[in-house]
Amino acid sequence: MEKRLLNIVLLGPPGSGKSVQVELLEKHFKFKKILMGDILRIEIRKKTKIGDKIKSAMDKGKLIDSKVVLRLAKKHIGNAKKNLIFDGFPRDLYEAGELDRLIYVTHVFFIDVPDKTIIKRLSSRYECYCGMTYNLTSKKPRHDLTCDKCGRKLYRREDDKPMIIRERLKVYRKETLPLIKYYRDKVININGNKRIKEVYGIIRKRLS
Repeated sequence: MEKRLLNIVLLGPPGSGKSVQVELLEKHFKFKKILMGDILRIEIRKKTKIGDKIKSAMDKGKLIDSKVVLRLAKKHIGNAKKNLIFDGFPRDLYEAGELDRLIYVTHVFFIDVPDKTIIKRLSSRYECYCGMTYNLTSKKPRHDLTCDKCGRKLYRREDDKPMIIRERLKVYRKETLPLIKYYRDKVININGNKRIKEVYGIIRKRLS
């Protein structure tokens, strides 16, 4: 009998730690990761017309047009013959319905974190142009706002500023949170205030 592929969706507010779990799970289960945030930022770095529109929306904490997101998602899903893990997609009920036309979602993990914690986490996050990410509360660079890897000055994304974070959370509650009801019995709720390894342990146990 052919082994069923794992297709899992990670849900949770921005800054809930989904991307960290993706990296851990990718190594153990050999997932092909679909990280929509990273995919969108690649378009921004290319400075295409689509990239400019994406940047404008992201800087304001708004959702990117679903037609753009779906086109990029389909491109990265490909022939879907691997275990897939999604972070940042689907973002609303329309995208969830379109995803169901492409693959069968086997698991949905909802990592829940209070708004106060999210704002603290994201407003302390800094990045480098080389791809490194730091957090002034949990993963500080060795030298003040300077990348340990390449020595360049770190920067804070526009959408990580407190005012924009609040707007992102508002959009998340309106557009993405209804997916919990959409996926119903597939949803496993996880307290995102737990340590990274604890959250990973819960997800891995469910998948095993």
